[in-house]
Amino acid sequence: MKTIYNALMAQLKEQVPELRWIDLDAGQIDRQTERLPVAFPCAVIGIALTNCEDLYAGVQLCRCAVIVRIAQNPPVSRTNSEVPDDVRETAMERYDLIEKVYNALQGFGTEEFNPLSRGRQQKENRSDGLFVYRMEFGTEFQEVVGD
Repeated sequence: MKTIYNALMAQLKEQVPELRWIDLDAGQIDRQTERLPVAFPCAVIGIALTNCEDLYAGVQLCRCAVIVRIAQNPPVSRTNSEVPDDVRETAMERYDLIEKVYNALQGFGTEEFNPLSRGRQQKENRSDGLFVYRMEFGTEFQEVVGD
C-alpha cells in the first residue's frame, strides 16, 4: 500500500499543483479544533484492501479502494439563482480543483498496480462548513509473500 500512496502523492503533486497539502488520511480534516493541521486546499488519501484472493502459493490478487478526500476552505460566495453569473462562477471554481484531481487519477497506474477507475464521487455533508469532496477509485495488484 505504501507503493500506491507514494505513486498517488507524486502524481497529484505533479498534475495538481494547486493542492497545498497531500497526506495519508489520519483524520486531519475531521478534528474538532480551530486550526486544522493541513494547508488548504488539501487532499488526504485512504487505502483499503477490499478483497484478496489466492492465485497460487504465496501470491494474492488484491482489490483495493483508494479514497481521496479533497478539502477546501468554506466557500465565501453564493451559488443561488439570484446572484450575478460572475459571483456564481467564482463560487463554483471549487469544482475545477475536483475535476483536476479526477483527471490526474482516472486511468493512472504503474507497474505495481492497475489503472485507477473511479467508482463514486460526492460532497460530504459537514457541520463545520468545510467543503470536502470524496472520490473513490478502485484498482488491483498482485502481492507476493515476502516482497
